[in-house]
Amino acid sequence: MRPLSAVASSGLVNVLHGVHQRLGYALLAVLVGGLLLALLAVRDHGRLPTARAYLWLATAALALQGILGISLVVSGARPAEGLHFLYGPLTLVTLPITLLFCRGTGPRREAWTLSCGFLFAFLLALRAVMTG
Repeated sequence: MRPLSAVASSGLVNVLHGVHQRLGYALLAVLVGGLLLALLAVRDHGRLPTARAYLWLATAALALQGILGISLVVSGARPAEGLHFLYGPLTLVTLPITLLFCRGTGPRREAWTLSCGFLFAFLLALRAVMTG
């Protein structure tokens, strides 16, 4: 595969790269928002359904990010560091796995588990953005 600079002549690749990069930064904000929402649910258990729904919306946005990333790879572009191929998919699976850990727990523990899941996903996404 060629580095992104080598395929810069393709306008579509440039657009995909720009959208992928901006969505990565937006996802950092989305994951911080999810973390804050889950932390609020620790005290107010009525927010748990909202936090769960937010988790699925964040997962959908992460899946879109993955589709864009795969499209870039198929078009011949690649990230600056190979570790991006590890951090990206791990970020995507973190939130659904978090829900598995929430099964059968009380509301307070579920809220803390969601908080940890959002924090872990944020840290992985941050690292994915850094490996670019």
